[in-house]
Amino acid sequence: MKGKAKKLFYKAIVRGQEMIRVGDCAVFLSAGRPNLPFIGRIQSMWESWGSNMVVRVNWFYHPEETNPGKKLIDKKNWDQMCGLSLPSALHSSIKRKDFMERALYQSSHSDENDVQTVSHKCLVVSVEEYEQMTLTRKYADSEDLYYLAGTYEPTTGMIFNTDGVPVIC
Repeated sequence: MKGKAKKLFYKAIVRGQEMIRVGDCAVFLSAGRPNLPFIGRIQSMWESWGSNMVVRVNWFYHPEETNPGKKLIDKKNWDQMCGLSLPSALHSSIKRKDFMERALYQSSHSDENDVQTVSHKCLVVSVEEYEQMTLTRKYADSEDLYYLAGTYEPTTGMIFNTDGVPVIC
């Protein structure tokens, strides 16, 4: 490409001691939202013609950021809804306080951001992986470990569990 449209794409960048790669999940800077950090999966990274570093991000949503999820603030509703979509072996997990706070929904929502908005990497794993990882010393109290609860489509307000089944609220 020529002129202003020229982009130099990267597979990874190094910031301090951390290497952030395309495909990694990351926490993004969010003033005034310490309990609901912006979390996304990096789709691509490039340097634009003005030497600006840019990342394209697919966003995750916290349950309370979704239209139906606003009802989940009440733990009773969360227990009823999650109990339907979680494997039976994990039903005891939903009683843990942090379990609700660690849930994320993937979405089709994506946009471009300055690379400086990337705070640090995090992990978004399946609920089964999350359960196993929290039993290890390394991840027992990790603030940067989340599990995928399903998919949220912001344009329709629909939530789907990890098997693609619509969740009715």
